[in-house]
Parts: sequence; C-alpha cells; structure tokens
Amino acid sequence: MKKILLSLCTLVGTMAFAQIKEYDQYSTNALGLYSQDINAGNAKYIGVGGAVGALGSDINSVEQNPAGLGVAINSEVQVTAGVSSYNNETTFGTKINEKDNRFNFQQFGGTFVFANEGSKWNRFSIGVAYLNQRLDNRSTIGTNENIKFANPDGTFAGYIKDVDGYKSKFTVNLGTSYEDKFYLGAGLNFHETNYTSYEQYAERDDNNGKTYVYNLNGAPYSEIGQGFSFSLGAIYKVNHNVRLGAAYHSPVWYNIAEDFYKANNFNTDGTVDSYYMYSSDYDMTRGGRFVGSLGFVVGKNLSFGADYTYHLNDDTKLKPKRYFANSNNFINDYVKNSSEVRLGAEYRIERFKLRAGYNYVASPMKDITLDLANENNIVSKNSISTPFIGEINRTSFGFGYDFGGFYIDAAYQYQTQKYNYLIGKSDYVDSNNEYVSLSNAYSPKVKLNNNLFLVTLGWQF
Repeated sequence: MKKILLSLCTLVGTMAFAQIKEYDQYSTNALGLYSQDINAGNAKYIGVGGAVGALGSDINSVEQNPAGLGVAINSEVQVTAGVSSYNNETTFGTKINEKDNRFNFQQFGGTFVFANEGSKWNRFSIGVAYLNQRLDNRSTIGTNENIKFANPDGTFAGYIKDVDGYKSKFTVNLGTSYEDKFYLGAGLNFHETNYTSYEQYAERDDNNGKTYVYNLNGAPYSEIGQGFSFSLGAIYKVNHNVRLGAAYHSPVWYNIAEDFYKANNFNTDGTVDSYYMYSSDYDMTRGGRFVGSLGFVVGKNLSFGADYTYHLNDDTKLKPKRYFANSNNFINDYVKNSSEVRLGAEYRIERFKLRAGYNYVASPMKDITLDLANENNIVSKNSISTPFIGEINRTSFGFGYDFGGFYIDAAYQYQTQKYNYLIGKSDYVDSNNEYVSLSNAYSPKVKLNNNLFLVTLGWQF
C-alpha cells in the first residue's frame, strides 16, 4: 500500500507558472537525476568515450551492448578510483561560481570467460560490475538591488539550489560467442539513486537592514530510488575489420521513498501553523533506449567505434497516476525523445595504448514559453530553449600500459552543459515559521562544467 500522505503534485518545488502549471520537481528529476545511462566506468571505457557497442570485450562495454561480453577471450578483474569535480557558473545580472570535488571508487567488476571446445558456441562469459556517479551540484545567485518588494519593504538578497548524492548501478551479464563471428548478450541491472537537496531564498528587510533566509516550501528534501532493468544485444563480425552491434535497454522500473518538509496553513499575518517533515513513496518508469554501433579494427594496433543511442524519454511516467497527473502532463507536453552520439578510438604501440573519445547528448526538453521577470524585475513573455537540462558535450583522453597480465589505465573527461532553471512563483518559510512569496518567475542561466580523473588497476588471467 503506497503511503501518499499529501497530494504529491503540490509538493517540493511546485511552481504554478501560469503557462506551465504541470511543472514540478518530480517531472524534471525523473529526466535529470534518474537518467538511465550512468556516466561512469573504468578508465578505458571513459577514455574512448564509451563508444564500444560493436567492439566489446571490456566489462563496461555492457553499458552500450551486453553482447560485448561475448567478445572477451580472457578473464579479468579490475577496480577504478578517481576524482570528480564541478564548476557551476550561474548568471542572473552577475556571475557566481561554485566549485567542489570528490574522491570515490567509481567502478569495480570482473569478467569470467569459459571455453566450450568442440562446439560452434565456442565461448561464454559471465560479468558483474558496479558503477557509481556523483550528483553533487550547487547554484548560487547573488543580491540584486534592482528586485524590490513592497510588503514588507525588501530586496532580493540571493538564492541557493544544492544537490548532494549519487546514483549507482550493479549489473549481472551473460555473453556468448558463435564461432567468433556472432555474439549475443543479456544483462540484469539494479539501479539506485540517493540524494538530498534544498533551495533557499534570502531577502533583506530594507527597514532594519537584516537579511532573512527562507527554505523553499517542500525543502529540504531527500529521496532514495531503487530500480530494475534488463538489456539485450548482439554483435556481428562482418569481416576481420568491421563489426556491427545493436542493443535494447529496457525502461527502469523504480520505487522511490522520499522525505520532505511542507508548510501547513498559510495565515494572513505572514506565518504558517507548522513546517513538518512528511514521508511517502511512489513508482516511476524511466524510458528505455536503443543503441546501434559500428566498429573498425585495423590489425592489432587501431580500433575505432561509433555508437548512436535513441533515448525514449517521453515514456517516462510517475505513479499512482491520480497523484501525478500534472507531472505526467508536463512530460507529455514538454519532453521529447533524444539522440546521443559517441565516437572513440584506441591506438596501441606494443604494450602502450592511447585513447580518445567524444560524446554529444541532446537535451530531452522542448522549448517553454512563459512570463519571466529579468534581473531588473521587468516581466515579459520569453521562450526558454534549454529548460532544466541542456545538451551535453564530453571530450575524453586516456592511456594504458599492459605489464603482462597486470595493467594500469588512466583517463580524463571534460563535460560541458548550459541550461536555464526556474525559481520563484513559490512560497518560502524560515525557522520561525514566517513565510514570504515570490510572485514572479525568474530564469537564471547556468553553465556547468564537470571534470573526471580516473585510474583503473586490472589483472587478466
């Protein structure tokens, strides 16, 4: 029995914009924080941009195509650690940068290969892998003397939006080879998304000069999502040089438990009766994806991969439907299916390997038109072309050295993304149960840069 304590479509950052009343945090988080494909892996996978859907052999190739496990001819185990960082530049009149970095174990896994001599199905493999990606992000807007309020006399004194957490994925995969010509694979995937977030608005009382800080009604907020999906794939070796791959990754079926704070009874004297923490849980289906891949192998020195992914974003739905009608309507109206392109190459010089890769991920959002106030608090109708989630560009480089069984790989990835997010048209509550309202909507511009440094240690046997 689901514990729905309040009508969820009124909770956590619900902004009743006149033109898009369907928007709330649930619909945008379903696309952002719960995106199906995780940007994590070992240094080889990240170094070639994850463009391994037709090349296979590595345990992390199952992220694109589980049939890649059937290509492997040696068993191996590996572990990957590294540092992830972000630089978030928010522009709303002025520019403010937020930076942070974290060390974490991003990946560990193993592939176990079994020969099947005397059969055309000459080899089968079992692979397990754990992946982890940080979700940390913080945006800050500074004081704006041009945004004034009459009751009480006040000035916009800043805004903070903060997310701290991770998403992880544990996979169990099977792969097989038919005469080293045709490869099949299947995987079972177990997902987790775990994060906390808050939004705070600061307002200066121009009568006494004091600044007061308020929480967005519905925050702080925390959520743990547990999900399941499966994947199927095939690779065909056209000749010694060319390989083709195709894969299907199912939707992810999540159950999500959340905790949040919610105000009760807004009084005319500017107070609320209480600001309590509530708990509930709900279900979400995150859309699946199709992957088509092309691989080239030239001798034993050069390999090149190209992957195209079609993301079924508009299949994302939240349940029970009666509580999430607005969220699902927003997805139907403003979310679209999107494309992703991956390119990558590896060049070998005896035991030394050089790698490079590139990714382009299109935004899943359509344009949104609504009334917005600018940094001078002037309201006009505007069209936002990249709301909430912008297109992503990733460039990566890496190298590796094989000592004969034992190997070490390193990689660096640089990611950029630009988007607009919405604040305002909401109520904000402070520690004294006093509240203020932002009657206008504002759309700060965000430029988010991420850096990822990885080192993988592995052993083939």
